Parts: sequence; structure tokens; C-alpha cells
Amino acid sequence: MNRIILVILFILTSLAVVCQGINSKAIEITNIDSKEYTAFETTKLKIKLPQGFTRRNATTYEHTLAQSYISVQELDGDVNRNFYTFDKKSMFQAGIVVKKETFFKINGFDAMMIDGDQYINEKELAVSILIIGNCSQTYLVMGSTPKPIQNNLNIEITNSLLSIIFDPKMESKPISESFTYKVNLEGTGLIECPPMGDTRTFTDDGNIPSKTDDMTSVTIHETHNGLQLTEEQKKDICMHRIKLYPLTWDENSKLEPQKYSTGKLSGYEIYANGVSKFLKTEFIYQLVLFDKDRYFVITGISYGDEKKCLDAFRKLANSIEL
Repeated sequence: MNRIILVILFILTSLAVVCQGINSKAIEITNIDSKEYTAFETTKLKIKLPQGFTRRNATTYEHTLAQSYISVQELDGDVNRNFYTFDKKSMFQAGIVVKKETFFKINGFDAMMIDGDQYINEKELAVSILIIGNCSQTYLVMGSTPKPIQNNLNIEITNSLLSIIFDPKMESKPISESFTYKVNLEGTGLIECPPMGDTRTFTDDGNIPSKTDDMTSVTIHETHNGLQLTEEQKKDICMHRIKLYPLTWDENSKLEPQKYSTGKLSGYEIYANGVSKFLKTEFIYQLVLFDKDRYFVITGISYGDEKKCLDAFRKLANSIEL
């Protein structure tokens, strides 16, 4: 799921553009609801899934054997404005080479399909991205499958995305009900944002990315590994993740995981200051909490006060209730 998170985070940092109308040559599609449809339960969307796809969480369905995914992410604002945020340059920065862009009207709502190839960690994926919505609400639905493609699965995924039904009046569940754990944001100063796959995101203003000067954000990612890990393996998970950040670490920072317990969960915590390529000092927080055959990765980032952020991130972690 990391590839989905990377795509969203990279693209949402692109420059805003003026709202423009959809291509007048849009292809019109009418989809009729039926028993074959499955709802993304925290959204206003329904979809016909390809054979073999099963629920991973409220926003993601997967084909385990084919290592393929269909996931949805809610975006801010007008759909036409969002179309132009996803230009070829932005997509290339996210590792996606766009092959084709097609405009649609699906049940009267403006939509755009992007087909291309994505390259991550020396792997090549066929990706299809559908952006659909109205003047106040936009959804991005992304499907991916590894190359070489098996059994025309990419075509099945594309057809699945085009089966989408967007209904602004559709009832949807609160985000908090789509996960197996609960959190309490009281006293943290954080606001929950729409989830991205298995990852919950919280920022200091409810936007992704945050629009404040501090740009404080924290994510919680749940991973099922099915294994009993040793203490050294647990420490390695914490160390490996923080080393992925492209920062020059403060010479006074000790990148050594320390034991941490919330009272119900235990694991390892590490935090430090580093300087980005933009010469700004960032505070990075990493906590990995373990529970039987799964673990939670809590990652916090901020340009703000270290003590204030550390307190907020720990309050959020301590509030996790299984």
C-alpha cells in the first residue's frame, strides 16, 4: 500500500490551478445500481469489483495472489480544478508515466481517467486512476497491477473503475468506524483527514498537506505480518523506517530506538531533528507499537515546536484502543 500513499502525498503538493470546464467531447456513461455493486463504505461511491478482489479495509480492495489493488481517496474541492492538478508533470514526479487521458461523464458527473505505468523499487506497475466528483467533492480511485500483466487484469481494473457510481446523497460511515482500533484526539490539536488505504492521517488543520506554518501531521499505519518478532527485529523495523527520510540529521540527535509502552501496547520510539533539501529543520517522530501478529507505525512530522509536537504525538499513540 505504500505506493498508493506515495502517489497521493506527492500529487497533493502540486500547485493549485484555476477551475476549468471538462472537455466537451467527454464520453458519456450511464451506470445502474445492482446487487453486483460494492460500496466504499466511508465514501459516496459504489463499484463493480473484478473477480478475485476482496475487502482489505473500508477504502481498499485487493487481489492477494495477483498483488493488485483498487483504492479510493477523497480530495478537497471542485472536481474540474482537481483534474488539472493531476497533470503529466505531477504524475511523473510521483513515478507515473501517463500514457492516456480520457474525459467522461458518468451518470452526469465529470470524470477523468488516467492510464499509465508506475515505477517503484525497480518494479513496474500498470495503473489506472479515475477522478470523479462535483463542485464540492472529489474522489480519486486508483487501480494497479504488476507487469507483466496476467489474464488482462489491467483491462478488468479499468472497466471496474468505469463502473463507478457517485451519489452525493449516499449515506456513508464515519472514518473512525472503518478501522479495528479507535483513537482520542482530545488535547492533541489534531484533526483526522480522509484515510489512505490502511493509513489514518491527522494534521493540525484537517488538510493534506497542512496549510499552516508548522505543517504538523501524523499518520498511523496498521500492518499484519503474521509472525512473532524478536526484540531485535522490532527495533530494526523502527530504525529502517526513520532512515528512509531524505534529511541530514542533527549531530546531537541519537537515532537509537528506545522502549515505549502505552500501557496496553509496547514497542520502540525514536525522534530527531533533521534538515531537508529546502534547508528547513523538521522534527521527525517514529513509534512502532506491537500487538500479537500486527503492529502500528505512528509517524509524526512538523516544522513547529519539538516539545509541543512530541506531547501531541504521544497523546495520540497512548489513546489507541483495540
